Amino acid sequence: MTRPAAERAGSDDHPARRVPGRWRATLGELTLTHLPDAGLHMIPSKVYPATGEHDWRDEREHRTGDGLLTMGCGALLVERGSTRLLIDAGHGRIPADEVPEFADRFEHVGFLPGELAELGVDPADVDFVAFTHLHPDHTGWARPDATDDGRGLFPSARWLVGRGEWAEAGPGADPALAGGADRVVAVDDGAEVVPGVRAWALPGHTPGHTGWVLDTGDGREVVAFGDALHSPAQVRHLDWEVLFDADRSAAERSRRRLVERLGGEGTLGFGMHFAGQQLGRVEHGEWSPHETDAFG
Repeated sequence: MTRPAAERAGSDDHPARRVPGRWRATLGELTLTHLPDAGLHMIPSKVYPATGEHDWRDEREHRTGDGLLTMGCGALLVERGSTRLLIDAGHGRIPADEVPEFADRFEHVGFLPGELAELGVDPADVDFVAFTHLHPDHTGWARPDATDDGRGLFPSARWLVGRGEWAEAGPGADPALAGGADRVVAVDDGAEVVPGVRAWALPGHTPGHTGWVLDTGDGREVVAFGDALHSPAQVRHLDWEVLFDADRSAAERSRRRLVERLGGEGTLGFGMHFAGQQLGRVEHGEWSPHETDAFG
């Protein structure tokens, strides 16, 4: 059951501190809809272990009243014509009283199925699930064990996974996905496996971490970059290492390539964990949110 939009919004009014709700944006031929699944609140220095309180003095807009960093967790529904592609699949079904070890506060568990129902979208009509990487907070509802029938929430979908990610998934990869190996399409860097959707290798967070580049059909592009960046604050601090990065040097190189691309004309980015400012671009070295339509 989906909670009211006002409840999903959280107690902090500033978008940079707000758990993201459902929103929609129409860009050229694409309709993008964010489907929230969970909200994470973490101590900033836990996410970025080389930082201290002094590093966050100028980043107050990204912290809640009790000093935590808000992060979203959900999925992005991409619709072009009759094709439906989902980027990542939320955190999935976990006990309501369980808090993942990496979170200091956790809320809004299990919204994704209800969000799809409110949109009138049958999960069986999702054609593809494109994973940025295989950590459980991105694979949740696609896992075969996410539903009682053992098929996952998206039984008809093919799984698009960066070739390096599927071949070399390191510590933290979701072992439950092994049961769906016959559904995997291993995608090479730069390959277009769905019209208008290309893979872009952004390794470091995981061995085969992949951004998905969406061609809007009107000269623009949207880069869904997964965990290459975890917060808008990191755009200003590309040297900030993230606790969860498997190869921190490679992750920083990927961040720098990503931010350079996001500063180009006609390029937008989608950051799954970017609290209430998920869609935007980089201007003058800072994250500049793009307007979206909230609804629901």
